[in-house]
Amino acid sequence: MPPRATKDLTLALLEQLPQDSSPAVIVVKPERPSSPAKANGHRQDHRGPAYDPSLVYVLETITLLAIRDESSLAAVGELVADALQNVMRNAILQRSAAQDKALVRAPVVLHMISSFSQPKLEKSAALILKGLIVCIKESGTLRNEIINTPDFWSTIERIHTVPGVSAGVFSLLKAIVEDRSPAVTADNYGFVVGLLNSYANAGGAAAASQGQREPTGRRPPTQEQSKTRETDVFQRGEEAVHVVQQLTSRVPALIEQSHLERNEAWITYWSPIFECLRIQCENPHRGIRRRAFSSLQSALQSAELASSDHQEWTAIFSEVLFPLIERLLKPEVYQSDPAGMSETRIAVARLLCKIFLHYLVSLTEWEGMVETWFRILDRMDQLMNSGQGRSGMEEEISESLKNILYFMKSDGYLVPPSPGGEQGSPIWDETWKRVDRFLPGMRKEIFPDPPPPPPPPQQQTPRTSAEESGGNASKETEAS
Repeated sequence: MPPRATKDLTLALLEQLPQDSSPAVIVVKPERPSSPAKANGHRQDHRGPAYDPSLVYVLETITLLAIRDESSLAAVGELVADALQNVMRNAILQRSAAQDKALVRAPVVLHMISSFSQPKLEKSAALILKGLIVCIKESGTLRNEIINTPDFWSTIERIHTVPGVSAGVFSLLKAIVEDRSPAVTADNYGFVVGLLNSYANAGGAAAASQGQREPTGRRPPTQEQSKTRETDVFQRGEEAVHVVQQLTSRVPALIEQSHLERNEAWITYWSPIFECLRIQCENPHRGIRRRAFSSLQSALQSAELASSDHQEWTAIFSEVLFPLIERLLKPEVYQSDPAGMSETRIAVARLLCKIFLHYLVSLTEWEGMVETWFRILDRMDQLMNSGQGRSGMEEEISESLKNILYFMKSDGYLVPPSPGGEQGSPIWDETWKRVDRFLPGMRKEIFPDPPPPPPPPQQQTPRTSAEESGGNASKETEAS
């Protein structure tokens, strides 16, 4: 069909569509859609427009006409795109992306998709995901516009738990993070970390559910399928934590580009990373938890984390390590995996001491250093008396604290009072008051008592002349 005839036919079909004079309006989407109101315990019935098969027929026909070839797309593509502002068809989205034609305004389309009710969105999730993948698989203006639009992230956040779609959304998310071009930006950084954290949480929820089920003989086929799905969820959870670790390498560049104040930069970029890893260090799934702990340890020792120019990084103690230990001491967290959580508690005790020692020289210039040191000792006391047995924990805490105390001794941070009455370090008394509660023999090991002074030499009594003459006489007698 010639382009002119195609256009005439399209215009004739468009005249059959109802006119909608309401303008398209874009509003800021909430992070999570509010739940529909319920009446008497039942979901309210929000009826939409009545289904009109002729409308669907017209829209599909003009779409097929538009995507037949290049000349048709040039002749009627813009007309069809305008008609589809309120009705989504995957074909036109794919064709627009492939031809890189600005026929559809991506933010408008994404806003309309994200405005779907949750049931409608879940029903069409597979088609929506397929279209999004096509649109962003290649670098370009369309891709950048989509992944920096809040409605894109709102949409995939709402469909990422849909069965059959969750794996595809995760693959899409990984591709965005691992892309060589700077796909993760200040506009989508928080969304990315939040979604990755959600996938890791899903693995923990599956592990907790699995632990509550009693093993009973041979599983029926439905249970075998459920087991396979859980394995996939666990794998995605571990991969999600690994991707979060990858993001730490991007943080310095993102901070530099943002031109934010140091405190705001910490809250915007470092804090979400550490919050995610801290949460996953208490994940009921042992594999996810171990991966998170390894990632947290690497992030805490990142060369770009600490700086002498600012002190926001010191929040790693008050916002990350101390809250983590407090959570691990909760009975409900411990009971989610008793054997594994004992191991995690010991590892975190070691990590806390290691990080404090790693940054000790820098911390001495910070006014909160003394309070942090005392809080470390209090946490060690709590861990030692947490009720899981003292063998492994006592040995680990003893060795870790010993390393710190020896360093503080050698560098003059911890000095005992002198025998002459001179005062020792300001933290001397309070340090040992705390340490003696759970390691009473530590002080003498680090600061052994000085050896007792040698006894004074005994004075010899001078001999009298009579004793000397008697001694000489006896010698003569022996000689004779």
